[in-house]
Amino acid sequence: AQSTHTTTSFLPQIVLGFSSLGIAPYDLTFALFCQTFCFVAFNKVMTAQYFTWYLCLLPLCSDRIQWSSRRMLLSLSLLLVSILTWLGSAFTLEMLGWRSHRQVWMASVLFFVANVNLLVAILNGYRVDKIWRSLSDTPGEGWSQKVKAS
Repeated sequence: AQSTHTTTSFLPQIVLGFSSLGIAPYDLTFALFCQTFCFVAFNKVMTAQYFTWYLCLLPLCSDRIQWSSRRMLLSLSLLLVSILTWLGSAFTLEMLGWRSHRQVWMASVLFFVANVNLLVAILNGYRVDKIWRSLSDTPGEGWSQKVKAS
């Protein structure tokens, strides 16, 4: 039973991680960002500090994401609230010694929902036309043509 639980707990991470490979030949940095985001959001260990793992990849692909939409602003606001809620409840448990396990669990659920919501908003705000202008239709050829042309 323990082995089955361990395998099934990694299943969402594996499926979502590999699903971003379809875009990798066209936009490697965005694919790496999506894989890291999925790894952090669907990890068995939930902590608010892990967002720094995917935050370092964000500048590499942020020009292809529409940040100014209402959906994106709401998603980022929800993520901020969930991080603050998680950190506050974890502080009461770890530093103050309060019995706040249920609050930490609820904050973890909120944090998970906020991460998934933000991922959906980022995927919906991803502007494919920005990458297609610079690449050919064949995966991998766009970058080599740019190098040869220079």
